[in-house]
Amino acid sequence: MSDIRLEGVTKRYGTFVAVDNVELAVAPGEFVTILGPSGSGKTSLLSLIAGLNRPTAGRIFIGGRDVTDAPPQARNIGLVFQSYALFPHMTALENVLFPLHVRGINGPSGRRRAIDALKLVRLDGLGDRRPSQLSGGQQQRVALARAIVFEPDILLLDEPLGALDRKLREELQIELKGLQRALGVTTILVTHDQEEALSLSDRIMVLGK
Repeated sequence: MSDIRLEGVTKRYGTFVAVDNVELAVAPGEFVTILGPSGSGKTSLLSLIAGLNRPTAGRIFIGGRDVTDAPPQARNIGLVFQSYALFPHMTALENVLFPLHVRGINGPSGRRRAIDALKLVRLDGLGDRRPSQLSGGQQQRVALARAIVFEPDILLLDEPLGALDRKLREELQIELKGLQRALGVTTILVTHDQEEALSLSDRIMVLGK
């Protein structure tokens, strides 16, 4: 696990300011939620931490290391999107194996890690199914397993439960918090759901428009 520190992070697109001078410190193993309405810059801020975009100003540190200009693959971050972003032509197990293959972890050891990750999210026995054969909740669990299988320092969650119905969201909130505690991974969640933020977080950062 690692700490995260943002110092004066700003992102502009022309004259539009998406993220304005954000200061944030997240302790190792902490679960912090960024809460705010649509258009408040939540996802923009998450993409800056992930390295998908670079800030116009300010610095980003992970584990004490300045990663402001580092590409995503150099940050050891697991990222879960609201849309799941699973590969439809791959099975659940193959989806979870993919980030291990990218990192050169193959063979029996990689397969064992992928199977263990699926067990952690309660999908053991479903590894041979394709995304189209899984429910929305099961697909989100696959996405979560794929994000944690390589033991990331940081886990970033971009409204991962937003596409699910209320009952399933509540069930997965409990599972997500239990998994985060068990892994001890430093986690940042983005959501517009105040109830979700309160039930999951150690701390909440509120963004306004």
